[in-house]
Amino acid sequence: MKKFLWIALLFLLLIAGIGVYLFNMSPTSTIGNQSIDVNMNAAALYKAYSSDEMAGNKKYIGKILLTEGKITEISKDDMGATVLLLAAGNAPGGVLCTFGKNEDLSSFKIGDLVKVKGQCTGMLMDVVLNKCVVEK
Repeated sequence: MKKFLWIALLFLLLIAGIGVYLFNMSPTSTIGNQSIDVNMNAAALYKAYSSDEMAGNKKYIGKILLTEGKITEISKDDMGATVLLLAAGNAPGGVLCTFGKNEDLSSFKIGDLVKVKGQCTGMLMDVVLNKCVVEK
């Protein structure tokens, strides 16, 4: 009888753990409800990083950013998530915004002005925001 109770308890803990994990992986639950740490347009964010990447990392990595810019590219990543590239003025790069697989961005097209809220993870060739949601 004790063995059965231990197995049932472990099973319930496993199910609860999976539920918490899935809840926290949802972009709208983790980012959509969090307050904004930094609000700046895509050009200013890219300029801050391109002029001093180390300072940009200290200021922005892990922070929730709200940025606005024109869409220059719409694509899918290897996991099937939609990725928007926001222009940074005349700069060669921009702000790369990755959304969850379930985000419906079909109404957007290249040239649209969009506000995006996401978590900054640094700069590769572009400034990278993950777990993004569109702000209205």
